[in-house]
Amino acid sequence: MWKNHLEKLFYIIIVLMVACNNAPEVSKSESLPSASKDNPWVCQGITELRRGDVLVRPNLNLFPGTSIVPMGTGFGHAALVVSGYEHSNIDSLLAGIQIIESIAKDVSTDFQIREISGLVKSRFDAFNNDNFDQRYAGSRYRLRLDLSEMQIDSILSFALAQKGDRSAWNASKAFPGNSFNDSLVALGLRKNWADNATWYCSHLVWQSLFYVTGKDFDANGGYMVYPNDLINSDLFNNTESHCGRTRF
Repeated sequence: MWKNHLEKLFYIIIVLMVACNNAPEVSKSESLPSASKDNPWVCQGITELRRGDVLVRPNLNLFPGTSIVPMGTGFGHAALVVSGYEHSNIDSLLAGIQIIESIAKDVSTDFQIREISGLVKSRFDAFNNDNFDQRYAGSRYRLRLDLSEMQIDSILSFALAQKGDRSAWNASKAFPGNSFNDSLVALGLRKNWADNATWYCSHLVWQSLFYVTGKDFDANGGYMVYPNDLINSDLFNNTESHCGRTRF
């Protein structure tokens, strides 16, 4: 059983390395459904970001277990907005917000789960963030829930509490009622059943939302939760009064 898991993990890592080093240009000819009264899949364009919003780039559709979203490159990315901002220019908008994210880069543990500006340039990986820059225009998503301020506070508090943990692609989802997790909590090794020592980007977002809301934001409920799975979650569907899923 462990051999099969290791083989799957090895395959995912190899594909990820190839994909990230050979990421194709975003094709403007590929398109997703437009939002309408009959098809509320996606709104277009943003001028503001709020605390608790989720920023997502889709991943390549060839990863095993992922749901499908056009225009994905590499492993995609996902982050939570910690402080919001408003501006008509996307670069200025992103530069004006703070996010929390898990990054798969060769940086010290202090920066693997980091709080950082939504757009900042630096020659040092630990201080650089171009995960949502203009290279990805037209394939970036803002996902938004209709939450209370108390819920948003709790989601961000959970995510921020993970700073200092490590980034790892083999991190596992946590669910309530797991006896192993409960034993770690009882021993004082975990703060709560959802706490973990390792994260990947979309996993950190998923776990933070699930811990507070009790709702599963993985569209296909797979072993891994990919950025595509967050984008496809029907919990972010648009309505006539709420834009839950917006592309920019």
